[in-house]
Amino acid sequence: MQRGLDPIFNEDTSILILGSAPSEMSLKKQQYYGNNGNQFWKMMFAFFNVPFETDYDKRVALLLNHHIGLWDVYHLFERRGSLDTSIKTAELNDFSEILDTANIQLIITNGKKAYEEVLENQLFPDITIMPCISTSGAANGYMKKRRQQWYEALEMVR
Repeated sequence: MQRGLDPIFNEDTSILILGSAPSEMSLKKQQYYGNNGNQFWKMMFAFFNVPFETDYDKRVALLLNHHIGLWDVYHLFERRGSLDTSIKTAELNDFSEILDTANIQLIITNGKKAYEEVLENQLFPDITIMPCISTSGAANGYMKKRRQQWYEALEMVR
Protein backbone atom coordinates (compact mmCIF):
# COMPACT_ATOMS: atom_id res chain seq x y z
CA MET A 1 0.00 0.00 0.00
CA GLN A 2 1.16 3.51 -0.80
CA ARG A 3 0.61 6.39 1.60
CA GLY A 4 -0.71 9.74 0.39
CA LEU A 5 0.66 13.17 1.22
CA ASP A 6 -0.16 15.19 4.32
CA PRO A 7 -2.87 17.82 3.96
CA ILE A 8 -2.11 21.46 3.27
CA PHE A 9 -4.40 23.79 5.18
CA ASN A 10 -4.58 26.26 8.05
CA GLU A 11 -7.29 27.78 10.24
CA ASP A 12 -8.15 30.28 7.46
CA THR A 13 -8.81 27.58 4.86
CA SER A 14 -12.36 27.79 3.52
CA ILE A 15 -11.96 25.84 0.27
CA LEU A 16 -10.58 22.33 0.13
CA ILE A 17 -9.43 20.86 -3.18
CA LEU A 18 -9.48 17.06 -3.12
CA GLY A 19 -7.88 14.70 -5.58
CA SER A 20 -8.01 10.93 -5.32
CA ALA A 21 -4.35 10.05 -4.60
CA PRO A 22 -0.98 11.55 -5.55
CA SER A 23 0.68 10.42 -8.78
CA GLU A 24 3.88 8.44 -8.69
CA MET A 25 5.82 11.62 -9.53
CA SER A 26 4.06 13.57 -6.76
CA LEU A 27 4.92 10.85 -4.26
CA LYS A 28 8.53 10.83 -5.42
CA LYS A 29 8.78 14.63 -5.08
CA GLN A 30 6.53 14.72 -1.98
CA GLN A 31 4.63 17.56 -3.67
CA TYR A 32 1.04 17.87 -4.77
CA TYR A 33 0.66 17.88 -8.55
CA GLY A 34 4.35 17.24 -9.03
CA ASN A 35 4.06 15.89 -12.58
CA ASN A 36 4.90 18.63 -15.10
CA GLY A 37 2.08 17.41 -17.36
CA ASN A 38 -0.48 18.20 -14.67
CA GLN A 39 -2.06 21.60 -15.24
CA PHE A 40 -3.08 22.31 -11.63
CA TRP A 41 -0.39 24.83 -10.71
CA LYS A 42 -0.49 26.60 -14.08
CA MET A 43 -4.26 27.05 -13.75
CA MET A 44 -4.01 28.35 -10.18
CA PHE A 45 -1.40 30.97 -11.04
CA ALA A 46 -3.30 32.00 -14.18
CA PHE A 47 -6.57 32.29 -12.26
CA PHE A 48 -5.04 34.54 -9.61
CA ASN A 49 -3.19 36.48 -12.34
CA VAL A 50 0.26 36.16 -10.78
CA PRO A 51 3.54 35.06 -12.41
CA PHE A 52 3.99 31.31 -12.49
CA GLU A 53 6.30 29.86 -9.83
CA THR A 54 8.17 26.58 -9.84
CA ASP A 55 9.17 26.89 -6.18
CA TYR A 56 6.86 24.53 -4.28
CA ASP A 57 6.77 26.62 -1.09
CA LYS A 58 5.61 29.64 -3.12
CA ARG A 59 2.97 27.52 -4.81
CA VAL A 60 1.63 26.37 -1.46
CA ALA A 61 1.73 29.95 -0.13
CA LEU A 62 -0.39 31.13 -3.09
CA LEU A 63 -3.12 28.67 -2.15
CA LEU A 64 -3.02 29.34 1.58
CA ASN A 65 -3.09 33.11 0.95
CA HIS A 66 -6.34 32.54 -0.95
CA HIS A 67 -7.80 30.28 1.79
CA ILE A 68 -7.38 27.11 -0.28
CA GLY A 69 -6.23 23.77 1.10
CA LEU A 70 -5.19 20.55 -0.66
CA TRP A 71 -5.59 16.91 0.15
CA ASP A 72 -6.75 13.64 -1.34
CA VAL A 73 -9.62 11.34 -0.51
CA TYR A 74 -7.31 8.35 -0.06
CA HIS A 75 -4.86 7.93 2.81
CA LEU A 76 -3.59 4.51 1.71
CA PHE A 77 -4.00 2.98 -1.71
CA GLU A 78 -2.78 0.16 -3.90
CA ARG A 79 -2.20 1.18 -7.51
CA ARG A 80 0.14 0.47 -10.41
CA GLY A 81 1.06 3.65 -12.22
CA SER A 82 -0.78 6.91 -11.59
CA LEU A 83 -4.22 6.40 -13.14
CA ASP A 84 -7.26 6.38 -10.87
CA THR A 85 -8.64 3.43 -12.83
CA SER A 86 -5.65 1.40 -11.58
CA ILE A 87 -6.55 1.81 -7.89
CA LYS A 88 -7.23 -1.69 -6.50
CA THR A 89 -7.82 -1.03 -2.82
CA ALA A 90 -7.87 2.18 -0.83
CA GLU A 91 -8.49 3.61 2.62
CA LEU A 92 -10.13 7.01 3.00
CA ASN A 93 -8.53 9.90 4.82
CA ASP A 94 -9.98 11.06 8.12
CA PHE A 95 -11.14 14.64 7.53
CA SER A 96 -12.05 15.42 11.14
CA GLU A 97 -8.90 17.49 11.87
CA ILE A 98 -9.46 19.78 8.88
CA LEU A 99 -13.16 20.13 9.61
CA ASP A 100 -12.47 20.88 13.28
CA THR A 101 -9.69 23.40 12.50
CA ALA A 102 -10.95 25.26 9.43
CA ASN A 103 -14.35 26.55 8.37
CA ILE A 104 -14.58 24.66 5.06
CA GLN A 105 -17.33 26.15 2.90
CA LEU A 106 -16.56 24.51 -0.42
CA ILE A 107 -15.06 21.24 -1.63
CA ILE A 108 -13.66 21.19 -5.18
CA THR A 109 -13.00 17.67 -6.40
CA ASN A 110 -10.15 17.29 -8.86
CA GLY A 111 -11.38 14.48 -11.08
CA LYS A 112 -14.19 11.98 -11.30
CA LYS A 113 -12.82 9.44 -8.80
CA ALA A 114 -12.51 11.99 -5.99
CA TYR A 115 -16.03 13.25 -6.68
CA GLU A 116 -17.50 9.74 -6.68
CA GLU A 117 -15.80 8.87 -3.36
CA VAL A 118 -16.98 12.07 -1.70
CA LEU A 119 -20.57 11.38 -2.74
CA GLU A 120 -20.57 7.62 -2.17
CA ASN A 121 -19.16 7.96 1.34
CA GLN A 122 -21.11 11.12 2.20
CA LEU A 123 -17.89 12.70 3.43
CA PHE A 124 -19.20 16.28 3.56
CA PRO A 125 -22.99 16.22 3.78
CA ASP A 126 -23.31 19.88 4.80
CA ILE A 127 -20.70 21.41 2.49
CA THR A 128 -21.10 22.48 -1.15
CA ILE A 129 -19.22 20.12 -3.47
CA MET A 130 -18.16 21.19 -6.97
CA PRO A 131 -16.78 18.53 -9.32
CA CYS A 132 -14.10 19.58 -11.80
CA ILE A 133 -12.37 17.77 -14.64
CA SER A 134 -9.04 16.36 -13.52
CA THR A 135 -6.00 18.56 -13.98
CA SER A 136 -3.87 15.51 -14.84
CA GLY A 137 -2.14 15.26 -18.18
CA ALA A 138 -4.51 12.42 -19.09
CA ALA A 139 -7.34 14.99 -19.32
CA ASN A 140 -5.46 17.61 -21.36
CA GLY A 141 -7.80 16.97 -24.29
CA TYR A 142 -10.50 18.76 -22.27
CA MET A 143 -8.42 21.89 -21.64
CA LYS A 144 -11.09 24.49 -22.51
CA LYS A 145 -13.94 22.78 -20.63
CA ARG A 146 -11.63 22.01 -17.69
CA ARG A 147 -10.47 25.62 -17.41
CA GLN A 148 -14.09 26.83 -17.50
CA GLN A 149 -15.16 24.43 -14.72
CA TRP A 150 -12.21 25.29 -12.52
CA TYR A 151 -12.60 29.04 -13.00
CA GLU A 152 -16.31 28.84 -12.12
CA ALA A 153 -15.46 26.91 -8.95
CA LEU A 154 -12.60 29.24 -8.01
CA GLU A 155 -14.76 32.33 -8.53
CA MET A 156 -16.31 31.35 -5.22
CA VAL A 157 -12.94 32.22 -3.63
CA ARG A 158 -13.12 35.86 -4.58
